[in-house]
Amino acid sequence: MRFEKPIALLLGSLVLAVARAACAEVIITYPTNGATVNGTITVTAQINSAWWSKLWVDGQGIAVSGIGNVSFAWNTSSFSNGTHTLQVDAYPSGKPANAAETIEVVVNNNGISPVGHFYTLPASAPLPNDATCAAEIAWEQEMVPDNQAPNNTKPTSAQLQAYANNGYAWNPYNGTWAYARVDGQYTGTTDMIFRWAACKWGIDEDVVRSQATNEHWSWDQMNSGGDKHTIESQCVNGDFTSLWNYECTDCCFDSWSDFQTKVYYNWQTWPMMQTSTAFAADFRFADQRACMDGDLAPYFIGRPAYNGHTYAGDIASGNLETILWGCIGLHYSGDWYDGNSTSGAVWYISVLQQTAAQKPWKTRWPSVNWPD
Repeated sequence: MRFEKPIALLLGSLVLAVARAACAEVIITYPTNGATVNGTITVTAQINSAWWSKLWVDGQGIAVSGIGNVSFAWNTSSFSNGTHTLQVDAYPSGKPANAAETIEVVVNNNGISPVGHFYTLPASAPLPNDATCAAEIAWEQEMVPDNQAPNNTKPTSAQLQAYANNGYAWNPYNGTWAYARVDGQYTGTTDMIFRWAACKWGIDEDVVRSQATNEHWSWDQMNSGGDKHTIESQCVNGDFTSLWNYECTDCCFDSWSDFQTKVYYNWQTWPMMQTSTAFAADFRFADQRACMDGDLAPYFIGRPAYNGHTYAGDIASGNLETILWGCIGLHYSGDWYDGNSTSGAVWYISVLQQTAAQKPWKTRWPSVNWPD
């Protein structure tokens, strides 16, 4: 009788092994078949009744994992632009794969899709110049008539020289190269300018639109003052006094543009941050790209981790989505993935992601022939 329990356990293990070998299943949950991908993505799948799993792209082994809800990191930039076959296999113990799912995806790491949508480029990717981006953008109808003046204003050479002489930003850290590239030398309608900045800095154009929507709902560049203060010391930064009493008496707005850049700190950008939509968009997403390329590392020295994230760790991971949204959240909170569902960067990221998915600009301005 003392052998009954071990024998039962052995039989159970054999049944489980047979079930795993016979009933394996693979379901790829991300990306979807036919999706366009770029940068480093996380391929996710559900693996049932197997021992281990593996991701293949065009027959080339990429990464291995276990079973259950699994994920694989895939750097698409090591593959050519175009259609590729992505397959996840499930393996029984010591045997060839006995289940798989295969999909096709389109790799697009040049930032421009066949339908003209600008996507996010990986960290340190080559960036197109002003003229290349301008050539890619077809004319669109203006949705904010009040923007005629700032949309058609380019910073003067004297303004750009002063911007450079004063160090570009309150502290560019290792991103001076990006801020030095900001020139605002483009004119067009409001969304054309947003798309130009998206192209120039390799940021998904819907992310640009979403940030403008949440930072300044009207997209009215000239009337974009925010964060009002009535104490003079909160409006005057050293010798920079231009904000005090500007467009309000005994007060100031320290944030300007459709993207609400804090001019109080980035006083080098004044007055272009208000008077030129192109400069405002150019500057904001230069900052975003510098962040995504890891150039803000000195800013985060000594700062704590939040919600399992650190700037250095996420940059090193190469996960493009994590880095993109972390830098978006930084613009709002000043920290890296801090907060929760109702506060801080985590809340802000969630709000912008919802906006990007819903695309409210399409229903708000239905007469515009949106490019995507």
